[in-house]
Amino acid sequence: MRTSINIVLLLVLAAASFAVYLDWTHDRRSGPLLSDLRTLPIESRGRAGTEGNLLGIETRLQPADFQSRERLQLKFRTYLQQAADAGMLSERTVVVLPEHVGTGLFAFGEKPEVQQARTLRDAMQWMALSNPGSYLRALTGNQGDDRRTGAVLRLKARQMAEEYQTIFGDLASEFGVTLVAGSIVLPEPYLENDRLKVGDGPLRQVSLTFDGRGKPLGALQYKHALSRYERRYSVAPIPEPRRLIETPAGSLAVLLGCDAYLERPSAEAKLLAIPGALEDPQGSCGSTLPDAESDRTLMPVQTLALPWNLLGSPRRPAPPGHGVPVQIHNHWLGNNP
Repeated sequence: MRTSINIVLLLVLAAASFAVYLDWTHDRRSGPLLSDLRTLPIESRGRAGTEGNLLGIETRLQPADFQSRERLQLKFRTYLQQAADAGMLSERTVVVLPEHVGTGLFAFGEKPEVQQARTLRDAMQWMALSNPGSYLRALTGNQGDDRRTGAVLRLKARQMAEEYQTIFGDLASEFGVTLVAGSIVLPEPYLENDRLKVGDGPLRQVSLTFDGRGKPLGALQYKHALSRYERRYSVAPIPEPRRLIETPAGSLAVLLGCDAYLERPSAEAKLLAIPGALEDPQGSCGSTLPDAESDRTLMPVQTLALPWNLLGSPRRPAPPGHGVPVQIHNHWLGNNP
C-alpha cells in the first residue's frame, strides 16, 4: 500500500514538474539588458563630391542588441543618423556592416537566460531547454563538429532570414543608401522573388546587399575561406566566379573575412567591401595574395566583438575587445587630394 502511494506521489510530482517546465518554455520575457547607443567617432578620407562614398560601421555588438528587431535596428539607426547629420549619406553611399551581424538573430525573442549566457555553449544549452521539440528535430541528422550550434541555427533559420531582410532592408530604405548587411549563417540560403529563403542543405555564411528601396541588390555573396570555428558548424560552397553588385556608386565586390586576402576581385570591380576585415591577414588566413585588394577603393570593416563568442571557442566567454576603438569610417569617392 505504501509503495503504491509513493508511486502515485512521484507521478503527481513528475506531472507538476513537467507542467512547470512547459510553462517556463513558453515564457519569452526578456531581461533588463542595456545596449551601448553612444555615437561613434568618425574618421573620414577625401573630399565630399558627387561620386558618392563608402561608409563602414565598426561597433561592438552585445546580447541586448539581439533581444528584438527594434533593438538591433535602433543600434544601427543611431549610427546612420549620425552619418546623415554629418552630410555623409546620399543615394551614392554604400554602407558596410560587420561580419556575422545577422548570425546572432537566433536569440530574438528568446529567454533572458539565452541572452545573458557568457559562452556560446551555455546559450545553446538554454536554447535546447526552451525549445525542446524543435531542437531535437533539428538535431536529428545534423552533421558537424558543433551539432548544438548547427541545430539552433536550423530551428531558427526561417525567422532569422525574415528578420535579417526586414531589419537591414528597412534601414537601407529609410536612409536611401546601398547597404551591405554584414553576413548571416543559414541552411542553404537562396533568393526567390526578392525574398531571402532557407533550404535543407548545409549551413552557409552569406552576405546580402540592399538598395535604396530596401530590395535585395545582386546575388548572395558566399564566404569560402571559413575560420576554424566556423568550419565546426558551417560549410563553404564550391567556389565559382563571383558576380559583382551594381550600385549607384559603381560596381561593388563583397568579400567576407579571409576571402578578401585569398581571392583577387574582378578587374571590373570599382569598389570592394570587406565585412570581417583582419588586422593580421597573414597570421589569420595563412598564405595571402600580395596586394589582392589594393588596386581599388575598399572599405574594410572589422568585427570587433560578438555576443557569446560566436567567432571563438564555444566554451570561453567573448573577449571584451576594449583595445580596438569603435568608429565610423568614411571614404569619399573621387575628388581626393
